[in-house]
Amino acid sequence: MTEGTNPTPWFVPGKWTASLHDFEPEVRKHWQLPSRVRVHDVTLRDGEQWPGVVFTKEEKVKIAHALADLGMDRIEGGMASISEEDAAAIATMSREIKSSEICAFTRARRDDLELAIRCGVGRVIVEIPALPTQVKRIWGTAEKAAEEFVTQTEFAAQNGVKVTLFLMEASRADMDLLRRIIVPCVKNGKIDSIGLVDTRGSCLPQAMAWMVQTVKPIVSGLPVEVHAHNNWGMATATSLAAVAAGAEVVHTAVNGLNANAALEECVMGVRALLGVPIGVRTEGIRAISELVRDAARTDWYKPFIGPLVNAVEVGIGTQMMWDRRGEPAYGRNDVLNFGLLGLSEYKVVMGKKSGTYSVLVKARDLGLGEPDREAANRVLAEVKAISIRDKRSITDDEFKEIYQRIVGGA
Repeated sequence: MTEGTNPTPWFVPGKWTASLHDFEPEVRKHWQLPSRVRVHDVTLRDGEQWPGVVFTKEEKVKIAHALADLGMDRIEGGMASISEEDAAAIATMSREIKSSEICAFTRARRDDLELAIRCGVGRVIVEIPALPTQVKRIWGTAEKAAEEFVTQTEFAAQNGVKVTLFLMEASRADMDLLRRIIVPCVKNGKIDSIGLVDTRGSCLPQAMAWMVQTVKPIVSGLPVEVHAHNNWGMATATSLAAVAAGAEVVHTAVNGLNANAALEECVMGVRALLGVPIGVRTEGIRAISELVRDAARTDWYKPFIGPLVNAVEVGIGTQMMWDRRGEPAYGRNDVLNFGLLGLSEYKVVMGKKSGTYSVLVKARDLGLGEPDREAANRVLAEVKAISIRDKRSITDDEFKEIYQRIVGGA
């Protein structure tokens, strides 16, 4: 049922009442609402990146089935290269779930894509960092970044896998740079959609709407997806603004895990406030909220003052810190100086999602010296094993013991 066909769509008897002003012609006159919104759930990948959260293979598969039963359009099962267990979970989802499209998250690298393809997914979400500093460090120029992406997407298409171009940090990137990446990818690559990512959650809803409206004309009719974060408390509003501007796909996580746009908020907002059809069965949302809360061992995200808002576990974040280790606070405060809120600067948390650079930064923070890469990887392997086994982060004392046993020194 399309609630928007009701002569008074702000009041749907037996369901909800919204503001009648949401449906004023003057409010909606410049909107470009899609005929239907698809939901891409990232609970099992981006949601799990919240420090200390570890889903077992069995939990991932159980949550994926629950999402499919809810009517989820797409389920991002994880990043296969994180661990063998993650790859096995994604492969199991691909075999067992047919009602939802199973996706894997990858870097623009052949080995990542090959692994995802072996897991049997129908789509890969291929990440390209879009900030100028990141583009320069990894590829040199935007043109080289696009060229690499085109090569990798051709490989994915040859293997029957759809591709979403996931533009990390798009909301903090210059639009000219985004064009220089997007246009050749659309023209020469084998891509199926474009993802605009508000990685730091600082994009105003109006700004995201402008981004969608600006990008739509240059993507040759491909769907535009929005991936918003809630660091500044705007993820739902930003996602709804993107849909109003024409975005066809919204990325969400159950309970807003890891500051992602909350599944429950976006689904209800699209249905009741925008009046656009959406396939998710809302009656099952409470049950899956409890399922994810129990598996994650954490409650909802609260911007600015919630626990661990200034913590970083994911390896790509610590690589940026390491690259900028000569700057004050390791260059960690370019997004927000948490000292303004009475917190410490960004701190590194060690766990399942950590990388080699996490070890280097943590060792530096604790005054342990810099290990060589081989030793750092051995430390990392033990950290990951404990984190996965115990479903938690590693304490500083545990890290010191592991480091001293493998690397030596005080």
